[in-house]
Amino acid sequence: MQGEVPVLLVVEDDFLVRLTLVDALSDGGFEVLEAADAKEALGLVCDRGDIAAMLTDINLPGGSDGFALARAVRVVRPEMPVLYASGRYSGVEAGQAVDGARFLAKPFTPTLAATMIRELMAEGTPAQAAPQPPPKADRHI
Repeated sequence: MQGEVPVLLVVEDDFLVRLTLVDALSDGGFEVLEAADAKEALGLVCDRGDIAAMLTDINLPGGSDGFALARAVRVVRPEMPVLYASGRYSGVEAGQAVDGARFLAKPFTPTLAATMIRELMAEGTPAQAAPQPPPKADRHI
C-alpha cells in the first residue's frame, strides 16, 4: 500500500547509538522498533509480522551475535532484509552472513543507513526472488 510507513527493527546494545539511530531513522520515514540484544529482537520479530527490515549490530550481548540473530530471524521470516553494522568488521565474517545481507562499517551516518535499508527492501531477498513451483494441480510430469 502506498503511504505505509515501513517498520524497521534496530538491534544495538549501545544505548546512545541505538537512541541516535531510532531518532534519525524515525525522522527519515521509518517506524522504528528497538532491541538491545538478540533475544529481545527475535521476540519482536515473532510478535510483529509487519517488520520490513532489520539493522543489527554484529557484536551483541547475551551469547548470540548479529549473525546468529539474522539466521534465527530468517527461519521465521525468510524474506527479511538484513543490514549488519559493526565497527570491527574485517570482511572475514562475510561467510557467516545471511543471503542478500549488506554490511555497514561504523561510524556511519543515519542517512547512509536509511539509504541502504531502502535499497535492501527494494531488492528483496533470495527467498522472495526464488521462483515458486506451480500449485500441485498445475504441475506437469
